[in-house]
Amino acid sequence: MSRTAAPTMTAEHETALADLADAIMHAARLIRSWDQAAETVVPLSMIEAAVLEYVDRHPGCRPSDVAHEVRMRSSNFSAALRALEKQALVERRSDPSDGRTANLFVTALAKQNIDIVRSRRAALLASALGSNRARTDAARDLLDQLRTAPRE
Repeated sequence: MSRTAAPTMTAEHETALADLADAIMHAARLIRSWDQAAETVVPLSMIEAAVLEYVDRHPGCRPSDVAHEVRMRSSNFSAALRALEKQALVERRSDPSDGRTANLFVTALAKQNIDIVRSRRAALLASALGSNRARTDAARDLLDQLRTAPRE
């Protein structure tokens, strides 16, 4: 995979960005372990969780869109989608405008699990970060910018 040309930066800025990436990865692992500790939640792999999150945020999406947006190989995506369907967390429905394609939707069981996970995540972050809404919004905006940055 080739790298796009990055803006010129100082060594200190590069180190700060690398440290930020490390902090994001550590936070993701912490949040993931917190998610999995809930006895009422269906345990999911990281790939399955990414697919479920995308389908929840984009009801009616097509499988090919999900695979592209979460940057997954089609074989990995297909296996994750099959697992989510087997656990009754995602369902396919025929696209009313094109019967050859399917649209994806989360089920009521998935919605219940997602609500539990999101509530637990909010509690974890509140205990760690406090109640400063401006900092929370700024951090979310920064991470959303990273999520929606142009890709190669």
